Amino acid sequence: MEDVIISIGSNLGSREYFLDNSIKLLSRKLKFITSSSTYETEGYGVDNHPNYLNKIIYFKTNLSFISLLNHTKKIEKKLGRYNKNDLTPRVIDIDIIFFGDKRVYRKNLVLPHKQFQDRSFVIIPFYEVDKVQKKILSKKFKKFLKRYRDLNYFLRDII
Repeated sequence: MEDVIISIGSNLGSREYFLDNSIKLLSRKLKFITSSSTYETEGYGVDNHPNYLNKIIYFKTNLSFISLLNHTKKIEKKLGRYNKNDLTPRVIDIDIIFFGDKRVYRKNLVLPHKQFQDRSFVIIPFYEVDKVQKKILSKKFKKFLKRYRDLNYFLRDII
């Protein structure tokens, strides 16, 4: 089974509902291992958008990365995400951050996620999950965490 790290976020409607339901729907085809706390963050690369709730989820799977991508897209659609513009508010956003040690460069999927290291809402909750699991990339993430300690990000644990 492959280790899979997925980032989920919502900044419209009942944000907790969309996070919880995306985990339930993902778990129909993936084995849930653990998740981070829920973090509230400002939108990435935009101003004047509602704040996001974000989590990192650690799963194991026998699916291929393409099957997993298709599964995540179906869940986004089922939960009401229709606009695929990266900078618009959305009820749910599901991103595959890591799929084992796979390196993939396709038009519709890059693994590891091409911008994970620039996103505090991925790095900080991922480190929380990895610290408990002691499994994936903790040493590499420590250098990314240091970057965010000195920045004025609106990032707080709300659970």
